[in-house]
Amino acid sequence: KITHKTESNMSDLTIDEIKNKFKEIQDNICNFLIETTKTEYFEDNWDYEKGDGGGRSRIFGIVESEDANDDVLIEIEKGGVNYSGIYGENLPESATTALKINTLTEKNPDLSYHATGVSIVIHPLHPHIPTIHMNIRYFETLGGDLYWFGGGIDLTPCYPKLEQVIEFHQTLKNVCDKHDFDYEKYKVRCDEYFYLKHRNEERGIGGVFFDHLNPKSTQKTKNEIFDFICDIGMAFIDLYKPFLVNNNDIVYSEEERNFQLWRRSRYVEFNLLFDRGTKFGIQSGGRTESILMSMPATAIWKYNHHPKSLKEKQLIEFFLKPQSWLSNDIHNKYNDYLNNASNEQDNNNNN
Repeated sequence: KITHKTESNMSDLTIDEIKNKFKEIQDNICNFLIETTKTEYFEDNWDYEKGDGGGRSRIFGIVESEDANDDVLIEIEKGGVNYSGIYGENLPESATTALKINTLTEKNPDLSYHATGVSIVIHPLHPHIPTIHMNIRYFETLGGDLYWFGGGIDLTPCYPKLEQVIEFHQTLKNVCDKHDFDYEKYKVRCDEYFYLKHRNEERGIGGVFFDHLNPKSTQKTKNEIFDFICDIGMAFIDLYKPFLVNNNDIVYSEEERNFQLWRRSRYVEFNLLFDRGTKFGIQSGGRTESILMSMPATAIWKYNHHPKSLKEKQLIEFFLKPQSWLSNDIHNKYNDYLNNASNEQDNNNNN
């Protein structure tokens, strides 16, 4: 997957141009969240202590702006919209192993690297507004000879609505189709990546996930890939706004809030056990506060817990199973599940 510089691509966009565009995307998404939720963020600027560069961490919490009022406030229990752009002299061991760069036999490899990206996780207080994660990133090493883009968006609801799930995936497919990238392939990769094998369940209802996109792997130019990455980043607004606007007025119970906190324990488990970004950040000496920004403010674990309510069981039994959300028969499949689950529940109650 090594892409070598040639005369034809010497005019490719620079690392500084990529960083500036990522900062612009961070600004746009933060402005959207402020306008829509009526909450503000706290900005923490930091320097990369193991090399050069740093980042802007923008942390959202339950803090009302002065002009907010109770009927429009959407509380973000914890969230972050983070930008980082760092440079290091030596790749972490985890990266050299993953890239199959043999530092013992290659002749004086240049293991300096640039890494930049925008990473977002929003954990709302409201159980009917899902957690969302988005990441777009760029990485280069070996003096720029090896580089790629990666990223993705995925959604983790507690009380999903089928029509909203379909709309979420259709919006992602539209972005992929616009740039001639394969939605189906990236959708499957997302399902595979955000899988908790020790729980035998998905983290959420998926989205898209892609990595190592460069001219060799995509048959597209660096600029074409970058345009796709930027549109994925900006799609966050269209993807998340329906949930923030349409679900905030749903009245929820204490039981639903407790279910949300229990489901968040799964989010924590995935991020600490399996997430590659978390591992890379820790091993590269990254900023711990920014790396662990994705953790929810509160989560609970229950021993051998199995939900009994159908509205909660359907999350685990249907929505957390990989589905073809845009298929013509998804409504029939969902209705069949509901009928079977309802009949099973009635039989159990009668017994």
